[in-house]
Amino acid sequence: MAIRDPMRHFAVRHRDGQAGFTLIELVVVVGLIAVLLAIFTVVMRAATNSFQLRRMATVVASELRRAQNSAVGQNVPYAVEFILTSPYGINEWYQPTGGWTQIPRPYTGSENWPSAVTIASVPGSPNCSGISGNASNWCVTFTPLGFASPGGNVQLQNQSGNTATIILNAATGRVSITP
Repeated sequence: MAIRDPMRHFAVRHRDGQAGFTLIELVVVVGLIAVLLAIFTVVMRAATNSFQLRRMATVVASELRRAQNSAVGQNVPYAVEFILTSPYGINEWYQPTGGWTQIPRPYTGSENWPSAVTIASVPGSPNCSGISGNASNWCVTFTPLGFASPGGNVQLQNQSGNTATIILNAATGRVSITP
């Protein structure tokens, strides 16, 4: 018995002697591939949403830390503004003398915020009227000593319903992220 003989019964023989697959076999294989691609697409979308949520939580924490370090280093108040309406985003401000001045940053502003991530909650009520002039946004201000006013938890949420919380300690200015 040759090595190829056991495989001979799986293929259909045509009249001219060539082997091939039936239409049913091809449909089953194509159907299985379609199901696997659909599962892969769903998994990739969820992974992308989770990645964007984690990335934006990291960006927010970094901007808060940057504002705190800048306030201490330059001995002037700094503020981070959270845009609470769509399109969401954050802006950074500082007050060298007199009024507040916005600082352009590459990941701040609503134009760089992914649409899949929202700012779900902030501690307290909107309080940016004295900084950005927009009374519907929420701001956290850092003093030259590094203290935050107000502190609390900022919660971000993605389209899948997953959340990330940025914890800001008002007394120390410490920033941390919880998944």
